[in-house]
Amino acid sequence: MELEITWKRATKVWWSYLWRNLLAIIAAMIIGGLIGGILGFILGMLGASKEIVQLVVAPIGLIIGIGISIAPIKMILGKDFGEFRLVLIKSSPSENT
Repeated sequence: MELEITWKRATKVWWSYLWRNLLAIIAAMIIGGLIGGILGFILGMLGASKEIVQLVVAPIGLIIGIGISIAPIKMILGKDFGEFRLVLIKSSPSENT
């Protein structure tokens, strides 16, 4: 049975996503910093300029951040919020996707 979308229910889902997303952001910063530092060091040792290092490392950081950003959504799908669960329901039984 479909429930009404209220501010209270939306806030529960938002908070569940928010704190998990903050943890994911911290994880992405740590992982990106480590990988960026290692790559920056290696490229610096090879004589690359700071601009080249930034051009190489920045897209890698972006990819790491985007990759990790899916985790909080995956974590709350199926979560029990007391009076409701956040689940995916097929919109049409005839679709095979």
